[in-house]
Amino acid sequence: MPVILLFIDGVGLGEEVDDNPWYIEPTPHINRLLAGRNLVAEAVGRVSSGVLLLAADAALGVPGLPQSATGQATIFTGRNAPQAMGSHQSGLPLTRLREWVEKDNLYLQARRHGFGATFANSYTPEYFELPTTRRGWVSVSTCAIRSTGQPLRMLEDLLEGRAVYHDVTRRFLADKRDDVREIAPDTAAEHLYGLTRDYDLVVHEFFLSDLAGHRQDREGMARVTARYDAFLGAVVKQLQEQDLLLLVSDHGNSEDLRVKTHTLNRVPLLAVTSDRAFLDEMEQQQKPWDLTHVTPWTMRWLKSRNRPLERRA
Repeated sequence: MPVILLFIDGVGLGEEVDDNPWYIEPTPHINRLLAGRNLVAEAVGRVSSGVLLLAADAALGVPGLPQSATGQATIFTGRNAPQAMGSHQSGLPLTRLREWVEKDNLYLQARRHGFGATFANSYTPEYFELPTTRRGWVSVSTCAIRSTGQPLRMLEDLLEGRAVYHDVTRRFLADKRDDVREIAPDTAAEHLYGLTRDYDLVVHEFFLSDLAGHRQDREGMARVTARYDAFLGAVVKQLQEQDLLLLVSDHGNSEDLRVKTHTLNRVPLLAVTSDRAFLDEMEQQQKPWDLTHVTPWTMRWLKSRNRPLERRA
């Protein structure tokens, strides 16, 4: 009964307008999940017995536009990061926020209760040679998994199907390296789901949506929506009885190409599972939703439906 947590950067629940790629671009797998609707504000609600789309507040009571560092820190800890830091913080977390995340996060909470949790994304040796990385400036997702002491997944893991690259299909790497070939989103989904044989919680991060949104890149967003839609559809197809998939974003951005900045739109929290009772709980007991609720509800699933280490027995 694993949890697959898909974090997609910079996707808000926008309007049904031509400037919203999540509305105008074909997303057949999302449409099937959402009973014919697109990933927009109007689709929020109980879509079916096994699908619930919630609108989560990313502003968290703090003035200003939600930002990546504090938004992601909130998702990965279950605590209000912009409130703790005194403001929304963008980009890579600085020392104070990194230490705040490293002190307690979803991976550490899972481990304290005996559950295995892993970050599916792989890294390359070149990543650790970047000036920012050398200074300790790494993403929230990276500092969170490093706090557990477990090794990061590297290129060897990726090539052997034990990891998923940030762009899903490995195209970014294939354009730079002769030893890497692009794969289909379906294959990446198989690799991701394969990790649930050894872990109770598997997390993947995708950030090209935020990058294309900042660039107001319509062609780039067309590629993003097509690729991620196929990946999401393939992950859902892999789900077995009593598995849970959660998809969440940290702030709005790519849903409104009229602006280069983030937005105040609420973000999607999509839950997919055959366990109707759990979705009933989510729908009825937690209102209004915000980013602080992702970690506690993930842990709620693990603690109520799994015995520690049973998936690795």
